[in-house]
Amino acid sequence: MHLKILTRAHRMISWRGFQTASMRLGSYPYRLIRDSKPSILPRNSQPDDRILAALMFTKPASSNASSIIGWVYGDPGADSQSQIDPQHFIENDRFWPAVQKVLENHAHEDPELQALAAYQKTGWLNITDGRDPPPLGRTGSPEDIFGSVKLDDQTIKPHTFQPNLAHRPVTANGLFQLPKYLHGKLVEYLSYPWHGQSRQSQVATSRSQNED
Repeated sequence: MHLKILTRAHRMISWRGFQTASMRLGSYPYRLIRDSKPSILPRNSQPDDRILAALMFTKPASSNASSIIGWVYGDPGADSQSQIDPQHFIENDRFWPAVQKVLENHAHEDPELQALAAYQKTGWLNITDGRDPPPLGRTGSPEDIFGSVKLDDQTIKPHTFQPNLAHRPVTANGLFQLPKYLHGKLVEYLSYPWHGQSRQSQVATSRSQNED
């Protein structure tokens, strides 16, 4: 089964060796960048792995590999511009700490989650992947749950996010979809040149920029 990444209404734009795709999965739009000649490859990758593209939401502000969502591999003759086989997607384990950090720091600010918290009132609220949302009041599939946050008197307690290790970034229903507010926070975080770097590297980056 193939994952449809682009619809017939998609736009493809050439940009400095990258291709950007404006797409809509369900009711949520993504701007996805595909680097067909990635300089950063998966860990332990082999020359014959046939990596077709690296996927990301924003052009990396540095050579930091944590900006990359993952890699598509397979037959170069396949229609990789419009389809991705979930079995031919390599998750970047250095990317997901960024997603979890954003959820940890900003889940309580998200308007959609705030409305769900007011409805549920107490307990733990699942943050469900927007690619396949369950009916209101129902629990989604484990592969479609980012994690949970603790509720207190109809509000989300800040910094209580607990990740769900069963979540999958790509399934037959599409690429993962955060709520709109949190997706914006993720793109903002990934745009910082120092994200994912050590404190020592952050200081070095800052000094280099100030000298410029």
